[in-house]
Amino acid sequence: MSKEITLEDKLVGEIEGEFIIPSYQRGYRWERKQVETLLNDIMDNGDKPYCLQPVVVRKRDDGKFELIDGQQRLTTIYILLKYIQENYLHDNLEILYSLSYQMRKGSDNFLNNMTEEHADDYIDYRFMYNAFLAIDEWFKNKSEIKQQRYRIASRFIDYFNEKLNQTDSGGNVRFIWYEVQNVEDKDAISLFTRLNIGRIPLTNAELVKALFLCRKEDNVQAEKWQQEIALQWDTIERELHDDDFWNFLTRENASDYSSRIELIFNFMVPKDERSQDSYSTFYYFSTKNNLQEYWKEVLKYYYRLKEWFKKDPLYHKIGYLVACGHKEMSAIVDETTDMRKSELEQYLDEEIRSSIKFPKVKYSDLRYDNATGYGYISRILLLFNVISVMKRGVARFPFKKYNSTEWSLEHIHPQHPEDMPPRQELWRDWVKNHLTSVSELDETDEDAALRKQSLLGEMRDFLAKEKVTMDMFKTIADKVLNALSDKSGDDLTHSLSNMALLSKDQNSALNNSLFDAKRRMIIDMDRRGEYIPYCTRMVFLKYYTERADEKQMFCWSVADRKAYVAAMNRELKDYLAEEIQP
Repeated sequence: MSKEITLEDKLVGEIEGEFIIPSYQRGYRWERKQVETLLNDIMDNGDKPYCLQPVVVRKRDDGKFELIDGQQRLTTIYILLKYIQENYLHDNLEILYSLSYQMRKGSDNFLNNMTEEHADDYIDYRFMYNAFLAIDEWFKNKSEIKQQRYRIASRFIDYFNEKLNQTDSGGNVRFIWYEVQNVEDKDAISLFTRLNIGRIPLTNAELVKALFLCRKEDNVQAEKWQQEIALQWDTIERELHDDDFWNFLTRENASDYSSRIELIFNFMVPKDERSQDSYSTFYYFSTKNNLQEYWKEVLKYYYRLKEWFKKDPLYHKIGYLVACGHKEMSAIVDETTDMRKSELEQYLDEEIRSSIKFPKVKYSDLRYDNATGYGYISRILLLFNVISVMKRGVARFPFKKYNSTEWSLEHIHPQHPEDMPPRQELWRDWVKNHLTSVSELDETDEDAALRKQSLLGEMRDFLAKEKVTMDMFKTIADKVLNALSDKSGDDLTHSLSNMALLSKDQNSALNNSLFDAKRRMIIDMDRRGEYIPYCTRMVFLKYYTERADEKQMFCWSVADRKAYVAAMNRELKDYLAEEIQP
């Protein structure tokens, strides 16, 4: 492949030659919105390099280029240049390339002189002419004052002329030039089909790979180096298909990447060199002079990430920072370059402290029913789970499951059941789920035992009724709540001490159930193999409460809250800004 490909980036002003759009391609079809988007992207990108999609060509025997892919943008840029030339710069702008559609004889003449008169000769011409009008309107609409339109538009023309490198001051809009040699007609059609059927574009990873595998020298040493890169490339790609590794590195969905190695390349592009276009990663690598040496940097970067993944403390601390959104992996790598092990650990601990140092709010004041508080509580509970798992050393925190799931906060002691949606099936399920809890209450007092039997009878009667009402449910729910709840007068329903992490689906399934019913359902979920975060499981097993009598197993008491918060303070003492108050 390397002998048959020339791959580089070219400024628009460096594109020259005659381009033939072959008959196997459809004609020009860009709509006004696509033209405006291109113009806005070029303008908004500022002075950063902006790479347009790859222009895939092959040189014909007559010296002309067959345009295999990229004709829509190359044609649009040509129309833009013609507009600038005809309306503003006239003889001071030279366009170095021309376009001709094989199925439209005279298309080159129309592109050089676009008029309403011939716009309806072919459908392609109408789209081209509409693009020309869209460009004209876009430039003129840059001024809100009609009298100043020409002057303001001229200023934008000068700006675009610079971006397209039509002046001596240079430009920054580039095409990715992908030239294939020694390709037969049928292979060119096959390549076009691969690129266009289902719109599977050349990706950053494919282009970067071609860069590394395009060798100028034709010798044994160069061939050996190329083979080594190809082998190492495949190894990295295979290892990145380990979902545990992937989800340690990023919260991004792996399905968004056709080649997972592209994530590593994206990490390596400095933040100030990233731009809005799709191929900024390719452009960054295309500017490297000694690609053989730079591949060593790629390997060094990758193996550093792999080393972090393998070491438990680093895996958990770095994985947490990425999962909670406090730091991107690329930033962690950049900020820890050349750090010794002790410095790296100190850096990570400081970043974790920073991640839960919330401005102007104490931990004890965080509330579920506040948007900011909800996010802060979620972050503390995530850290509590990660550090708890890390310290026990039996297993690893599964970032693969965490990053691929939508999480929510679950009330350990529920919000009042009457807050449930007013649906009979939900009321019945709620009463049914609490039958076992009430029946297992060990009431030694004779009056309490009678109240228990009476309540069980009312619950069964409720379930037997053909139709039930909100008032009937509220009466039963109040009695069940009274029987199974701690008698604290404090309203701590929405506080940190009453929150645990569960997936949104699991949260919905619990349906405002009381503690014992939730405990039973969570145990069933765990038995079915559903992932329950470590600390959530421990909460419903009363792991944090030193002495839990039989009655306490049915409710979430003040003692339980205090024990839960004490466990957080104990596990997170190296990171908390202040001690959490129950």
